[in-house]
Amino acid sequence: MGWSWRSAAWYLLAACGGVVLLPFALPIAATVYAIVWLYTWTHDPRARTSIVQVLPLHPRRVFRCVRALWSGMLDGLGGPTIAIIVTYLAAKLTRSARAQDTAVRDIKYGPQARHRLDLFVPLGREPGGHMPVVVILPGYRWSKTKRARMYRPMAQTLCGDGMFVVLPRVGGAGAGLEDILGDFHQAVQWVFENADNFGGDARRVHLLGYGAGAHLCTMYSLVVPLKTWYAQADRIAPGAQLLSTSRADQALRSWLKRIRRVQRPVAGLILVSGVFDIAGQRKYEAERCIEHLSATCRTFGALDDAAEAWSPSAIVRSLRRRSAFIPAELFASSVLLIHGRRDSTFVLQQSQRLFRELCEIDVPDVNMKIYANLRRVDPSIALLAPASALAQSLLEDIRSSVSPPHATAQGAQGHGGDDASGPPQGQTSIEHTLDQAPAEHFQSQAPAEHCQSQAPVEQTDQGPQTNTEPRRRARTERDYFPQTKLIASKS
Repeated sequence: MGWSWRSAAWYLLAACGGVVLLPFALPIAATVYAIVWLYTWTHDPRARTSIVQVLPLHPRRVFRCVRALWSGMLDGLGGPTIAIIVTYLAAKLTRSARAQDTAVRDIKYGPQARHRLDLFVPLGREPGGHMPVVVILPGYRWSKTKRARMYRPMAQTLCGDGMFVVLPRVGGAGAGLEDILGDFHQAVQWVFENADNFGGDARRVHLLGYGAGAHLCTMYSLVVPLKTWYAQADRIAPGAQLLSTSRADQALRSWLKRIRRVQRPVAGLILVSGVFDIAGQRKYEAERCIEHLSATCRTFGALDDAAEAWSPSAIVRSLRRRSAFIPAELFASSVLLIHGRRDSTFVLQQSQRLFRELCEIDVPDVNMKIYANLRRVDPSIALLAPASALAQSLLEDIRSSVSPPHATAQGAQGHGGDDASGPPQGQTSIEHTLDQAPAEHFQSQAPAEHCQSQAPVEQTDQGPQTNTEPRRRARTERDYFPQTKLIASKS
């Protein structure tokens, strides 16, 4: 087949362009290799023994690695992050609208010198009244849990919204997962024992985690169900195995034995941009050629055979497959998952899997919110500027999650009835069944048998009229904040 003159002209033009760009391509390639090699040298644990053998050479691997590093940088700095930081620094320099510091610092909660926490006390509380308590587990990465100072502005913002906030310092130099969770266990136990003394409500203690903190909060909340299951299973068959491999099961038992005192379950979990399936995360990082460079590798690299023991999604799935019924009094009654759809570090599927498993074991109140046009949702950054639209959206979610049960019940009675009010001014709300939601968001969350009705919801003057037959519904709403928010909930 002969070439036309247009095809020949196109290939000639492409060849000329390649020749012209060749002097620029070599420096760009050298720069890309230098960036990847420098990052490998500083982040790959294997580089301590032999740096030459771990440096990537294949162009495809280098390209995937640099693309992953670029996406990670965009996760941290994308969206409204820079604008919020600039607004916060400007307000701090000009001392305008500066929030009053209400923290009581360096309260001792354990025997070690590092066992300190800050308690943020809300102003204007009624004498004798008890308010909800939010315990923040700091750290986006497992090695950064000791950097509680970065979360103080966020804690002060939450405190100004009418709740006690506890910010503990957990872990330390060289601390492992069991040490971090042990410190966090003692901090939460201190909250339960002293909530009545400082005006908090011990029945309304919620855990808030971001990134690795969300993972650790979920692991902590599973202590009571796991201890209960093992105690009952060992009475029937000593050495009963819950997880799929014996090594993972032994690792889980070893960690549970370190927590000698069984604490009472918390009221709720608020999990933002978390990772809940370690094996799935490791596989995803291997596809991006950063399996030896990530924080997950540095924390779980030596535990690949026991990764299931540190995967909340896998643990809940194993409990369900063993036909284990988790009574409501043994687990958090309210779970809120928040994730950015475009997050490339801890992808959306991580929260989707946990949402599905919690729905399957019939946790009373499970909700998931997806910010469709955001990458990483970082509450420690978003709440630096409380007046911003993103901060107001997060505060609304957290406020509704920590609200008392009777308030939630009243809201449920009013929704969809004759007295139900429509969406706030400037907002529109559409409710529909889960299998009508976009497939890329909810394709793995609800089995088809739970979606019995596909009729769209009609918007009336009295508010949205919903069909109560489906077990799970999805709500999509767009308000003044320019990012679309998708909410999935288990009704």
